[in-house]
Amino acid sequence: MKPVVHVFARWWAEGPVKTRLAAAIGAERARRAYRRLAECCWAKLADPAWDRWLWVEPAAAADRAGAWLAGAARVLGQPAGDLGDRLLAAFAAATEAGAPWSAVAGTDAPELDAARLRAAASALAGGAEAALIPAHDGGYALLAARRPHPELFRAIPWGTAGVADATRAAAAAAGIELWQGEPVHDVDTREDLERAGLLDVD
Repeated sequence: MKPVVHVFARWWAEGPVKTRLAAAIGAERARRAYRRLAECCWAKLADPAWDRWLWVEPAAAADRAGAWLAGAARVLGQPAGDLGDRLLAAFAAATEAGAPWSAVAGTDAPELDAARLRAAASALAGGAEAALIPAHDGGYALLAARRPHPELFRAIPWGTAGVADATRAAAAAAGIELWQGEPVHDVDTREDLERAGLLDVD
């Protein structure tokens, strides 16, 4: 069983997508931007050393999303619960399947690539229990671990600038050895989109 990289994505054609970005550039333009952004992030996380599992919101769009972001070893609907519940469920599923480690990532940090993920994997192989790649906005782009750690997903202020700090504090309180990589930019604003080279979306 290979390691697993869980990629969490929204089906671009339905529901609200990138609401902060949509407020700045319009809902339809934000939808097209997210489609390209997700495709970019998905491609950058491809590597023969691990399998990618695609977790889709809404769950009913899993088949369509699997055809859009092709190459997933598994395509699954995101389970119920808050983000912490869903991330923990992904780790648990990979562990149950026999993966030696797994990682969770989203589809809004185009600087996150296979090389950065390999660095996180090397840290785990070297003895770290978990590995974090933070984002400049205070969240994180990737969290990897050799097994599920429920402590890292409880009482986290999801959707705020305090996510990475709260995760670090939770790891320290639980005695979890946490490796940290260099922070990356994600895409939430017009300026972020311009930095990623996706501002002029057709």
